[in-house]
Amino acid sequence: MKNFIRKLSAVSLLIIMSLGVFAQTSVTGTVTSESDNEGLPGVNIVVKGTTRGVITNVDGKYAIDVDSPDDVLVFSMIGMQAKERVVGNRNVIDVSLAESRIGLDEVVVVGYGTMKKSDLTGSIVSMDEEQMTETKSNNVLESLQGKAAGVDIQRSSGRSGGGVDILIRGSRSLSASNSPLVIVDGIPYGDDIDINPADIESIEILKDVSSTAIYGSRGANGVILITTKKGSSDVSKVYFSAYYGVTEPFQKVPVFDREGYINAKIDANRSIDDWGADPIIENVFSGDEQTGYEDGTYTDWQDIVTQLGTRQSYHVGFMGGNDKFTYNTSISYYDEEGVVLADEFRRMTYKLNLEGKVTEDITVGGSSILTFKERNGRGPRYIDAVLGSPICEPYDSLGNYIYQPNFANPRKSPLAQTKDEVNDRTTRIFNTFYAQVQLSPNLSFRTNAGVDMDFNRYGYMYPQQSEDEGYSESGSNISHDISYTWTNLLNYTNSFGKTNLGVTLGQEAHYSRDEYYSLYGIRQDFERSLWYNLTTNKDQQITSNLVEQSMLSFFGRVNYNYDNKYLLNVTGRYDGASQLAEGNKWDFFPSASGAWRVSSEEFMKDISQISNLKLRVGYGVSGNSSVDPYGTAAALNANPLYVQFGEPGAEVTEFGYRPNSLSSKTLKWETTHSTNLGIDLGLFDNRVVANFDLFWSHTYDLLLSDKLPLSSGFFNVMTNAGETKSNGIELNLSTVNIDAGRFKWTSALTFSKISDEIVALTSGVMRDVGNQWFVGEPLKVIYDYKKEGVWQLDEQEQANAAGSFVGHIKVEDTNNDEAVNVDDRIILGQRDPKWTGSFINTFKYNGFDLTVNLYARMGHMIDASAYAFDPRMYDNQLEINYWTPNNPTNEYPRLDASLAEMDYEYTLRYKDGSFMKMKNLTLGYTLPTDLVSRAKMSKVRIYFSSSNPFILYTNLDEGIDPENGGSYNWPLARTFIFGINVEF
Repeated sequence: MKNFIRKLSAVSLLIIMSLGVFAQTSVTGTVTSESDNEGLPGVNIVVKGTTRGVITNVDGKYAIDVDSPDDVLVFSMIGMQAKERVVGNRNVIDVSLAESRIGLDEVVVVGYGTMKKSDLTGSIVSMDEEQMTETKSNNVLESLQGKAAGVDIQRSSGRSGGGVDILIRGSRSLSASNSPLVIVDGIPYGDDIDINPADIESIEILKDVSSTAIYGSRGANGVILITTKKGSSDVSKVYFSAYYGVTEPFQKVPVFDREGYINAKIDANRSIDDWGADPIIENVFSGDEQTGYEDGTYTDWQDIVTQLGTRQSYHVGFMGGNDKFTYNTSISYYDEEGVVLADEFRRMTYKLNLEGKVTEDITVGGSSILTFKERNGRGPRYIDAVLGSPICEPYDSLGNYIYQPNFANPRKSPLAQTKDEVNDRTTRIFNTFYAQVQLSPNLSFRTNAGVDMDFNRYGYMYPQQSEDEGYSESGSNISHDISYTWTNLLNYTNSFGKTNLGVTLGQEAHYSRDEYYSLYGIRQDFERSLWYNLTTNKDQQITSNLVEQSMLSFFGRVNYNYDNKYLLNVTGRYDGASQLAEGNKWDFFPSASGAWRVSSEEFMKDISQISNLKLRVGYGVSGNSSVDPYGTAAALNANPLYVQFGEPGAEVTEFGYRPNSLSSKTLKWETTHSTNLGIDLGLFDNRVVANFDLFWSHTYDLLLSDKLPLSSGFFNVMTNAGETKSNGIELNLSTVNIDAGRFKWTSALTFSKISDEIVALTSGVMRDVGNQWFVGEPLKVIYDYKKEGVWQLDEQEQANAAGSFVGHIKVEDTNNDEAVNVDDRIILGQRDPKWTGSFINTFKYNGFDLTVNLYARMGHMIDASAYAFDPRMYDNQLEINYWTPNNPTNEYPRLDASLAEMDYEYTLRYKDGSFMKMKNLTLGYTLPTDLVSRAKMSKVRIYFSSSNPFILYTNLDEGIDPENGGSYNWPLARTFIFGINVEF
């Protein structure tokens, strides 16, 4: 017995000693890449279930303390497949990581849930953080331009803080919005994204109807799902990012300089019959131009109203947690001073995301995004800078700007509007809350609630600019918008042998209330009080408005997966909306899609070159919630009507409102029926990955205005009458061209070609010339006369017969009836591009990275205001090659001071808008891990980035930006930015 006790005591002592020794054990090792066996720097190694972790050095080596042989080390790195290793009795653990080229096991967000990428049956594109942060913009959606086939993104203007216009798979509606639905953390947000890209985990773009039909009446134009970052139970992290840069106008409209302006103005006053005779200068230049001509004045108005702008952003965030509670919080600041005067924008955003486990089966959480943004200044009237006379002085002898530079020309100085006081402030509080209960291992219930509050005040004071004319105007526009969204989801998942089943049932309610108030007046007593003392205004006007709407929805989805080869997805949604008439409030939107993972079949096992092959097909119906609130109800005119009755001298005045619109009790949503065929292909261990899609869409019940008999008392009524259709092809191709140790070169190519067509208009109408809608033609076209050239000296007889003159614009007699009239107008081109594409190359070597992004839009025509023609030369204009007897060009007609306008001059504005741009260039360097670790940092990257550095191809004159539609308002910016990203 004593011997047994001694042995037991000795064993116990050894165990205690070994545990004590183990508690101080350090595990070391090297993490390498499976492809080349080279050490991997920057790999995260974390003791699972704790916040304790380290990062490998530049050679891939690491050392970490562990407490128990049961500890599990987790090895992870972006772009690599994570691995776990139990420590056991080992002191050295070496690991090799394989590259995750396309991430088939990656989880992506879909409507009301998540799925593995390998299980997708629809057309969905997922964007990661690297793609989102490449382009530095106030709106993260701009950074997606050209990175997803079928998604056309354009910046709406060059104004600081400007928004974007987005089309997914082209246009479908003629009068309603074609913008996609944007969802943030499950709640509708809108396309003005105020969230810093560093706070976003992923963005998914749902393109085909089998993916969007679960959003029912709001999904026809595509859906963009944004998921913000959450906390982590594995590791605590502090991350900081900042950038600062300068911006300059990407375009400068090439107008006449002083010499060219003077010559053009003189030529406009010449006679064709006696071209060599110079006109009297006093008859050519009047007012202040006379002085400027004599004094040698030259003013470049565009230089005066433009400036070197700035763009800066700062962001700091904290994330962490444990098994019971996680958090992610951040604060960011964005500031932009535009490339034109009086154009400032700033934004501050605070984000908080919390999640906690109440019990093992109950999880609650939520996120809050608080945004304050402010815009100061109204900017100049850039058109006045383009058209302003270059021989007039901008400032007087005291240095004050001259309100009307040429008293003989009413055009005001472009600086005038920069003196206006404008302040636009918005506070937005976007909250989401959720609770999830695991009712059983296979059944869970989740409820989401969202509250979105938006408070805006737009204050303005336009002071009296001249003592001789005008008056001050001031006012304040105030809006209070609030919306509530409540979603309940019941999810069931189970496996039966090779069968995997997922079922989602949901109910959603949405309510919004928008209040608007406007206070306006003129001739304020004290202009310095701005919009804060409007009671001193004269002729005050007050307007207000309230818009309420609600929607109730029920939906469901079934996902079926057999043997990870055969996939089926069926959805249905039933929507009811308050804005529709009784008896027509509800509609049903179904969809179904399937996929076959051919590469998982036995007969594919020996074809090693094909690493992934999946065929997809889908069909469904989605809607466009385009009916305005109260759009189906009869309405009265907002202006009162006074009518007198009775005999003269005994009139009686009656007061009332006349009907303004007729009710439409049958009006309903537009619906789009779509079919999608897709192929997902991976070759050579997924070094080549391609996603190819074909789609066809047909939209019915378009909202159009139908004419009524005059006897009805109304001119028209809104009705569901039109139809459109579209089809297209999309390609996303990514390749790993070289992967040789420390050097890697990857490429990404996107291409999409989309065609659309009007199938039907109202009441059998084949053309609506006023709206430029034509059955059998694209939705957006340019319809006008076709310029053939300029009438030459030897064509005087033909010109006179056509009712024109030598030197004037000659248009084509398209119907060959020997007369030019309205019947000769034809469709000159379409406004949407025939195809778009991008080619992105990324090079990485020994910590350096270089990204080159080319972007193209081709095959569309623009109505370029920069090409507006003024035959009088009353103002300045584009430096054109105009016709003279000595310069018989067919490019531009003659200048003629006697003409206020020239016949067919609008045809000069129609230009080929095709272009290819170097959209973005980024050069970065990630500091060695062993160097930054000395400063207790885990990662440091510095970079230089330029957006819109130059154009590679365009048919427009140098200095005119085709991406801006050839407009001379709010020029887009070219940016040069330096930045840093740090993680602790």
